[in-house]
Amino acid sequence: METVQKTNLAQDWMQRAERPLARCVSLLAAGLILLFFAAAMRRVGDPFPLEQLEGAMAVAVAHLAHRLPLYARPDFSFIPYMYSPAYFWVSAWMTHLLGVVGHGLIALRVVSILSTLGCFAAIFALVQVETRSAWAALAGAGLYAAAYPVTEHWFDLGRVDSLYVFLVLLALLATRKLHPALAALFWVLALLAKQTIAPVAVLALLHDWRRPRRALAGVGIFLAGALISTVWLNHSTHGWYVYYIFTVPGANSDLRLHAAAFFLSTALLAPFGIALAVVAAALLLTSINSCIPAARLYCLTGGAMLALCWFLSAHAGATANTSMPLYALLAVAFGIALDRLLRWLRGLHTPIAQAGTIVLLLAACAQLGSQYYSPKLTAPLPPTLTGQQLFLDWLRLFPGDVYLPAHPYEAALAGKSALADEASLHDALRPGLTSVNVPLLAQIHHAVDAETSDAILLDRPPDQELAAAPWMPADWRQHYPVAARIPGSDVANPFSSPPSYVLFSCRALAAPAARSVDFWQINTSSPCPASHQP
Repeated sequence: METVQKTNLAQDWMQRAERPLARCVSLLAAGLILLFFAAAMRRVGDPFPLEQLEGAMAVAVAHLAHRLPLYARPDFSFIPYMYSPAYFWVSAWMTHLLGVVGHGLIALRVVSILSTLGCFAAIFALVQVETRSAWAALAGAGLYAAAYPVTEHWFDLGRVDSLYVFLVLLALLATRKLHPALAALFWVLALLAKQTIAPVAVLALLHDWRRPRRALAGVGIFLAGALISTVWLNHSTHGWYVYYIFTVPGANSDLRLHAAAFFLSTALLAPFGIALAVVAAALLLTSINSCIPAARLYCLTGGAMLALCWFLSAHAGATANTSMPLYALLAVAFGIALDRLLRWLRGLHTPIAQAGTIVLLLAACAQLGSQYYSPKLTAPLPPTLTGQQLFLDWLRLFPGDVYLPAHPYEAALAGKSALADEASLHDALRPGLTSVNVPLLAQIHHAVDAETSDAILLDRPPDQELAAAPWMPADWRQHYPVAARIPGSDVANPFSSPPSYVLFSCRALAAPAARSVDFWQINTSSPCPASHQP
C-alpha cells in the first residue's frame, strides 16, 4: 500500500511539474530572442567593423549605392566578393532609405537584424504549420536564437548570411504551403542571395515526387529562373557575373580536412547535442510516415543542407557562419520533434511515459539555457573603441594617401582611397586566368613601383605580410623601407583589430607634414637618408 501511495504521489508531482516546465521552455526561448535583440541594439551603431570583412562589404554596398557596377573586371581600386547580389541590392536600398551613405555599416547591420527577426518568425510559422502548437514553435525559434553565440555573433553582422537564411526559410515555407511554381520563385530569390543553395532547392522541390507534375513544374521553373537571372546578370555585367559567382568559387581547391573531419562534433554535437537527441528520438519513436510530403520535405532538405554545410566547411575561408542555415533547419526540426514526442508520451498513459515527459522538458530547458550569454560581451568594450578611434584619428592626420590591404572601410572613413582588400584580391586571382591575372598584377606592381600610396598599413609584420600577399612585387620593401608601429595597435581587440604596422616610403617621409604625425618604434636601421627621417 505504501508503495502504491508513493507511486501515486510521484505521478501527481510529475503531472503538476509538466506545465511549469513547459512554461520554462517558453520563457527560455523568448529570453534568447530578446537577448539577441538586446545584443544587436548594442552593436548596430558601432562605427567600426565588428568582423574584418564587414568593412569591405560596406565598401561594396557604397560602390553600388553610388550607381557604380558591382561586378566588373578586377581592378586594384575595387574587387567584389564572390557572392550573389541580393544582399548588396537590399543593403544599398537600405543605405538610401536611412541616409547613412557615410556610415554604411548601420544599413548593412539593419538588414541583417531584420533578416534574423524574420528567421525567428519563419521558424515559428514552419513549426506552427506542422504542430499547431505556439509553444513548440517558440521553442524552435528560441533554438535558432541560441545559435547566435555559437556562430560567433554573426547574425547581426553586415554580411550576406542572415538575409540568405531568411530567404531559405521563406522558400521552405512556400514549398510547404504554396504551389511549387510559386515556391520555385522563392528558391530563386535564395539563389540570388547565395549561389550554393541550388542543389538544396532542387531536392526540396522534388520532395513531392509522388505527384510528378507538381514536382517537375517546381524544378523546371526554378531552373528556368536560375538560368534567366544568370544570363541577364551576366549580360548586364559583360560576363563578370559568372566569373565572380561560379568561376572564382570553383577555383577554391584549398581544403581543410581537419575541419571537415570534426564538423559534426564541433558544429553540431558540442553546441546542440541535446536538440539532435530530441530530433533523433522523434524519428525513432513516433513512427514518421515517409508517405507524407512534409516528412519527405524536411528529411530531404535537412540532409541536403547538412551535406552542403559539411562540404563548404572543408574549404578554406569557411567560418562560423557556414552552419547558419543548418542551425535554422535544426531549429525547425527541434520544435516539431518536441511536439511529436510530447503527444506520443502523453498518449501512452504510463508512469514511465510521464517520467519521459519530464525528462524531455528538462532536456529542452538544458539545451536552451546552456546558450545564455551577456549582451555586454558581444560589443567592443570602451578600451577597444578608444584604440580604434586613436588609430582613425592618426590616419586622418596622416597627410598622404594610404593602402590598407585588410581594412578598406577604415581608409574610406578617414577620407583616403579604399583600394581592393586582400581577401577579394586573393579570390579574384585564384582561377589563374591570364586575361585577368596579368593586367591586375601589372596594375598593382605599377602602383607599388610608383609609390602612389605614401604608406601601407598592415595587420602582420612585413615579412609575414609578403608571404600572405603573393600579388605584391618582390621588391616592394625597397619602395617602403621604413617600418613603424601605429598608435592604438597595442590595445587588445577581440573583434576586427586595426592595423598594427605601417610602412613608409622615403619620398613620403621627406614631406614636412609627415614629420608631424606620431608613430611608435621607428625602424632605426632604415636605408632612407637622414633628411628623410622623421
